[in-house]
Amino acid sequence: MRQIQIKRQNLNDSVLLVATVVLIVGCCGMTVSGEQTMGAIAGYVRVETIPDPVMLEVMTDQEVCGKEIQDFTTLVDSAYGVANAVISVRGLDWNEDPPEAVINNKGCYFVPRVQVAKPRSQVEVQSNDNILHSTHAYDDRQRTLFNIAIPFPGLTVTRLLRRPGVVRVECDSHSWMRGWIYVTDDISTVSGSDGHFELVGILPGTYELSIWHEQYLGMPAKVTVPTGGRIDVVFTLQ
Repeated sequence: MRQIQIKRQNLNDSVLLVATVVLIVGCCGMTVSGEQTMGAIAGYVRVETIPDPVMLEVMTDQEVCGKEIQDFTTLVDSAYGVANAVISVRGLDWNEDPPEAVINNKGCYFVPRVQVAKPRSQVEVQSNDNILHSTHAYDDRQRTLFNIAIPFPGLTVTRLLRRPGVVRVECDSHSWMRGWIYVTDDISTVSGSDGHFELVGILPGTYELSIWHEQYLGMPAKVTVPTGGRIDVVFTLQ
């Protein structure tokens, strides 16, 4: 086991950012006919403190949304695992197309909250709620990509995600609703509700992993994927 601790001091605002990455090399597989066998990257995203739940008062459409609703900006389970973090292998193209992005207005949330997509792919916008939702997407330059009003269930509208970048999705009717589409040419995945993730079909070699979260910060990690084996990584976010 190798443990790497990286510290970065921001002198402008005196904020200390600490990220710890733990690398554990899994057992290696065998080569087939002298060819390289694909490996995998698996891991865990965590924080050191579980945040208190944040409840927001609902002022409109209470018959569907309720009188209050939980803010899932930081979704952390009881074992400190962080959901909805995006892990990418920098400079490594997708080995197959990810599932097409879908934004569903469901229960007065965007479902899923965070997802990944390739540039020049399409996203489907739909709704399960029998109220008016406006799915308003902005690119990382704060420019509107699309703004789709869906007044009732059963409608599906498709839009194109043209360029790489982080797409923020808001509802103009319900201010607490947030969603994110991480559009990238690099193979990527999103951590699950328990903080775990896995990337498969990775050629053996050394790579840099980046991590993104809408609230937390994390440091990149350098990993070496063994032939036919798996490397395990732990990201600690601040």
